[in-house]
Amino acid sequence: MVEYLEKLGYTPQKIRNNDYWYLSPLREEKAASFKVNSKLNVWYDHALGKGGNIIDFGMLYHKCNFKELIEKLQENFLFHPKTRAVQQHRSSSQNREDALEPKIKVIAAKPLVHPFLCRYLEERKIPFEIANKY
Repeated sequence: MVEYLEKLGYTPQKIRNNDYWYLSPLREEKAASFKVNSKLNVWYDHALGKGGNIIDFGMLYHKCNFKELIEKLQENFLFHPKTRAVQQHRSSSQNREDALEPKIKVIAAKPLVHPFLCRYLEERKIPFEIANKY
């Protein structure tokens, strides 16, 4: 979440332990009340009384639904088939080795069986077959 906000041009006003405080990217304000917990990777806007994960934020920020958000993210990120990692597009002037070095590596893929994850998918109305595929 912190890295995503940085890519959108937002910098924290203060940092305390794992909490990063920003001027809200969802509305105008003069005192930072938008908190991101970098350890949990969740956000909460105290003035709006709303919070969630990066997907919840992206849909509010871009004013779009889940499908449209994924399309927007795909415009800015590419899938590296060899490592199954997501990488941000890089300019051709950057070092090729840096461009191939993934930030995220998938080390295992297992079927979705954890009850909390299954309940989360159900709450978000994400079809189990689609979630299991990705």
